[in-house]
Amino acid sequence: MISHLIQKSRIGIYLHIPFCPHICPYCDFVKTSQFSKKDVNAFFSELSLQLDYFLNQLPSPISKDHATVYFGGGTPGLFEASFYQPLLNKIREKYILEEVTLETNPLTNIERRFFNYLNVGFDRITLGAQSLCPTTLKTLGRKHSKETIIKNIKWAQKAGFKNIQVDLIYGLKKEIRTLNVEDEIQQLFDAGATGISAYALSIEKRTLFANSDFACDENAANEYLQILNKCKSLGFKQLETSNFSKLETRHNHIYWHGLPYIGVGTGAHGLLPPTDQFPYGIRYRIGEEKIKSFAPGNDELIFSQQDQRMKNFSIHYDPPRTKKEYLEEMIFTLLRTPRGIPIKWLIKMTQNENIIQQVSDQPKIKRGIMEGKIILDKESIFLLDEEKIRGDLWISEFITLI
Repeated sequence: MISHLIQKSRIGIYLHIPFCPHICPYCDFVKTSQFSKKDVNAFFSELSLQLDYFLNQLPSPISKDHATVYFGGGTPGLFEASFYQPLLNKIREKYILEEVTLETNPLTNIERRFFNYLNVGFDRITLGAQSLCPTTLKTLGRKHSKETIIKNIKWAQKAGFKNIQVDLIYGLKKEIRTLNVEDEIQQLFDAGATGISAYALSIEKRTLFANSDFACDENAANEYLQILNKCKSLGFKQLETSNFSKLETRHNHIYWHGLPYIGVGTGAHGLLPPTDQFPYGIRYRIGEEKIKSFAPGNDELIFSQQDQRMKNFSIHYDPPRTKKEYLEEMIFTLLRTPRGIPIKWLIKMTQNENIIQQVSDQPKIKRGIMEGKIILDKESIFLLDEEKIRGDLWISEFITLI
């Protein structure tokens, strides 16, 4: 395990809420906008059973451990805090909650709910803004405005939230954007956002954008550098390739550093803790193997018949991870973090005292080190911040040596 984490939590809990007010054309997550109040109640009832199942599978410590909790979607902010309080209470019976995050949508948020969310235990809000630019919002199918986003940040502040992360999408074709991404970040900062998560637009097969040409790799590379420089100037630390914040995002560190997490709710994935039999854990996913689409952008979730509903929550386990698979996954995520791959950890995991010499002698990596794109010091090997957007290219070079 990676030992340099500042947080106490060594396990995360993710709960997927797949309901949305409408379907955004770029979204590849499991979701539906076709549901009733009865469907929602049935889903949360079964979500609670699923949570019970996995909490009972986890080892019981002598005293309570710390955990992070993240409600993602979908649009969890569609629902009152009362839907989440029983679930959080279940988790509190076993864990001390170090960070509890709720994803929200500026369009559907209600001011009073921020107070209620804080009262039941949420301490971090993510706001799915995606942009402050009107033409970009329209292209992305978002129905809120810049003014709504700013108002949401103010509501969260007023309620008492100290950690307010805003999602942005960049990398659209140049002619779409009418507001510079640096200006977007400045306005969010001025409003009170404590960080941004910036994602390059990618065109996925399962989305309404599948046959579109709205993304531009060249523009994504240019805008990424603008985002990086602007965030640095505002005092946002780069916690990972896409994440910039004044505060730590403890739940995300669980993923970035290969720690176990349980996922519940249709579309969720999880990684069970390592055991003597399976030292690198087992991944799983919730829901049928292939989520079918019954309308553009909507996934077919089954609520109508009691005997069919559990298809939403069936558990599909992957084969146990091998050491090689574990190492490959860790290299992929660690190179996205500021300090990259710890040298002591890499030597221990590969059982190869010469691995750093072999890595630094690899022709492309050697050239990257000479050009200052890759930094090798006594403790770790990592990518220059400006180089992280090309991280996937470097990752493949590292993996060939494992």
